[in-house]
Amino acid sequence: MTMTTDLDSIKSTLVNISKGNSILDTLLEFERTLDNAEVFAYKNWILGELVEGPDIGRYWFKTVWMYPYAMMPDPNGGLRLTKLGAKVNFRKGIFKKPVKVEGPQDWVDPQSKRAKMVEHEIWLVTIELPLKYINRGLEDTDEIIQRDIQDTNAELADAFEDEMPQEEEAPQDEMGMEPTSEMTPPEEEV
Repeated sequence: MTMTTDLDSIKSTLVNISKGNSILDTLLEFERTLDNAEVFAYKNWILGELVEGPDIGRYWFKTVWMYPYAMMPDPNGGLRLTKLGAKVNFRKGIFKKPVKVEGPQDWVDPQSKRAKMVEHEIWLVTIELPLKYINRGLEDTDEIIQRDIQDTNAELADAFEDEMPQEEEAPQDEMGMEPTSEMTPPEEEV
């Protein structure tokens, strides 16, 4: 079964991602996990474009990535992910892309001026990663953020203390004694 995707489905995926920082954080954590597994060292894996997801379930983090048909990602990269317990599925798909409009011949309908669509063959790679990898990374991120906040607060407190006027120390004589009004300077001999 071939799956069809188009610019509208990609646009809705991007809108969902931009709705909140937590989704973006999980995607970044997903990418970090793939990077740590050294998947991007395999041919064409870096070329993937997110077309669906992330779908975050109770135990799984699922995404679907699109690759040009001539640039199928190396299946050995997928095997590397299966060693982590991930499920990786490769399938052929169709991507509908509008043609470049150069004149009325490129329109579906002259009244709506909608461009004709051309179908391109693609590879769709579905990756279901155990959610524990995402959650573990986010917990580490929270710890790092808290540590950064504490360090910043300490630096601010130190800077604030440095700017505060210090109490002036009373001048001391050679013996380390503070002069008092009762002391009189020694008389000079004439």
